[in-house]
Amino acid sequence: MEPVARLRKPGAIGLALTAYDIWRRLPPSQRRMLLSAGRKHGPRIAKAAAAAAAAKRTSKKTRP
Repeated sequence: MEPVARLRKPGAIGLALTAYDIWRRLPPSQRRMLLSAGRKHGPRIAKAAAAAAAAKRTSKKTRP
């Protein structure tokens, strides 16, 4: 068998650097649009992420 490349999940630092790089390349008008969308939808997304993390923690506790 041939060796298969294993992909790892990107870490927090890698994601932050990538986001910063993309942010720098955006024109100012698109930056404003992104900030506006973040203010509008951010709280809902954060709430859903927190609920998913809590559900994952509780499911790990109940496994045999």
